[in-house]
Amino acid sequence: MRVLIVYASWFGHNREVARIIADRLSPYASHVVCAPVTSVTASDTIGCDLLVLGSFTHAHHASWRMRHLVETIPERRLRRIAIAVFGTQTIDERPSGIDDLVSALAERGVRLVVPPLRVILSAPDFVPWSKITSAERAKIDAFAQALVRQLETEMISQ
Repeated sequence: MRVLIVYASWFGHNREVARIIADRLSPYASHVVCAPVTSVTASDTIGCDLLVLGSFTHAHHASWRMRHLVETIPERRLRRIAIAVFGTQTIDERPSGIDDLVSALAERGVRLVVPPLRVILSAPDFVPWSKITSAERAKIDAFAQALVRQLETEMISQ
């Protein structure tokens, strides 16, 4: 199983979340890559079994680079890949970058394999974390476990 975790991060929040998810998935997949969206192209998704996309929220939107990546992956490939979404937002941000990304994927005919993970940042959200709260870490772990179950299901069906 090949897993690609792509994140857009201004201040390191999504990078940290992506790394936690990658650590949790590594024992269950043969190949896990965790990379910033600035170094990923649509062709990097070839052969991918699980694609996990994470974005910040800015003015109620996801990263434009993440949106561009979603728009450039061929639809037939998108339909063969299990896809999940995570992101950061402040409590009052609705719609958020996560909603924007989910909407962009839905427009391409993609249904997520697990509900999106919303990591809530305390205001001001632009201050880098010194520590992930235990409540948010529990949400990240639960999201990763749901992805592990998805990987196990995929392995059984192959």
